[in-house]
Amino acid sequence: MGLMPANAANPFITVDQQTVFGTFKSSGSHDPDVLYAQKETLLGPYKNLKRLAMICGVGGALLTITVFAAILGIPLMIFAWWLWRFGTKNSNAVEAGYAQYVASVRS
Repeated sequence: MGLMPANAANPFITVDQQTVFGTFKSSGSHDPDVLYAQKETLLGPYKNLKRLAMICGVGGALLTITVFAAILGIPLMIFAWWLWRFGTKNSNAVEAGYAQYVASVRS
């Protein structure tokens, strides 16, 4: 998998720890402020996915309360669960890659 650009607009890109490590390495900086800003840039799309998951979950719950709209509400809640899980997995990968890079810089 290639390096993920820092300003990627698509939040549905799967990220792994090595990709994040390569992104930090390509920044060429050891300054903690620059690395933190890079980390927040990488985490931004996944925070938005979690917000979208909350909105879909609440909307799905409201639709499921009504019997006739449950046909739409249940798939919406399943989609919200998937979004939350996907965003959490990628956020954890970003955090792990950041920790790995910071550990390699300090040693």
